[in-house]
Amino acid sequence: MSSVRDLEELVAAHSGDFGRAARELRERVRRHTELNGADHPETLGLRLDLARVLGTASQFTKAVHVCEPLLRDQLRVLGPEHDETLETRQLLANLRYRAGDADGARAELEQLLAALSHVLMPTHDRITKLKREIAFLERSS
Repeated sequence: MSSVRDLEELVAAHSGDFGRAARELRERVRRHTELNGADHPETLGLRLDLARVLGTASQFTKAVHVCEPLLRDQLRVLGPEHDETLETRQLLANLRYRAGDADGARAELEQLLAALSHVLMPTHDRITKLKREIAFLERSS
């Protein structure tokens, strides 16, 4: 799945019922893990989709609990600079912030900044934006 459009279609198919969409994604993750293994890129992608749906449903703590082990697995399998690893770290920072953990969000953004600093120029818009977000979180702590 792993595209925003696919997720929107899944949720629309369930008439906006995020709980039902999350249950379906959990089942897809389970089946895909059995068939292809936990480290298969598609399995990792489905787990990311599940975290997105949970976050969209404002189930931030549940989404964090999906993202944390996912990020560890992505770091091990895909590496710290892979697009999906970076996306998961950004999502985890957002989810931590939404769950009330500004310090955890800042720590994730700092890790994201470190990873992006290896692949982007220091003046890249994404680097600049991350630095502003980190500064905001430091002021709000």
